Amino acid sequence: MNLEKIEAVFFEVLEDISAYLSDLALVGGWMPYIYSNYLWKTKIRNPIVTVDIDFGVDQTVAGDYSKTIFETLSRLGYKERHLKVDRMFPVVLYKEKVPVEFITYPTVDIKAIEKMVGTQIQINKIEKFDFLLQHRIPITVKSKKKDKAYVLNCPKPSAFLHHKGSTFIDRMNKEKQAKDLYYMYFILRYAPDTEVILKEVSEYKAKGYLPGVSDNIKKFFERVSSQGCLMIEEENGDDEYIRDVRQDIFERFENLKKVL
Repeated sequence: MNLEKIEAVFFEVLEDISAYLSDLALVGGWMPYIYSNYLWKTKIRNPIVTVDIDFGVDQTVAGDYSKTIFETLSRLGYKERHLKVDRMFPVVLYKEKVPVEFITYPTVDIKAIEKMVGTQIQINKIEKFDFLLQHRIPITVKSKKKDKAYVLNCPKPSAFLHHKGSTFIDRMNKEKQAKDLYYMYFILRYAPDTEVILKEVSEYKAKGYLPGVSDNIKKFFERVSSQGCLMIEEENGDDEYIRDVRQDIFERFENLKKVL
């Protein structure tokens, strides 16, 4: 799927799920696209690095819904991928080739979430995910084709950065680990208010949120030739704007280390 098609499907999903957006948080690999286009409003090359559309869900569901998300999307023709051959549910729903997934944290009151999402949909439980849900901001996005706006709850860039700094090291898949590190670099490189973001990260550390980030960053970014720099350099690819990408990566993570 090309960029134009991916964007079109993304906004179709937002329209399909629009009634529930106030109780959802967009997370995952769409954040670089959202931050660059709608929060920072700067033109950045290739901000999308994933296709999956991930929504975070907390137990504090405020809306009173007559239909679950599963019922709504099923009636709109979303396809189902069954996770176990011997069971009908739970499933992951797809809009064309794009999976629409839901994420929460292990200690959540799952019944509260299932009333909105539906018991038929797989709800992934991820450690430390509640941190992202606790540090959200509203971002208004606008469909280019239909001229319609949506207000999305999204992690603050500083929270997204801090969370990735805590969780990337737990990834068993090296490709996903490299993407997580690239997301961090993306924020450190492109955010117009980097000083504010780093200040907020230092505040997370002072409050004891997600201990271990400092050790993770030191381990992967000890020197210019460290594995973190190499992984991000490969993920970033050729860059017409920076002569020495690896050095740039190292210096930006050095600034991060100073507040950790």
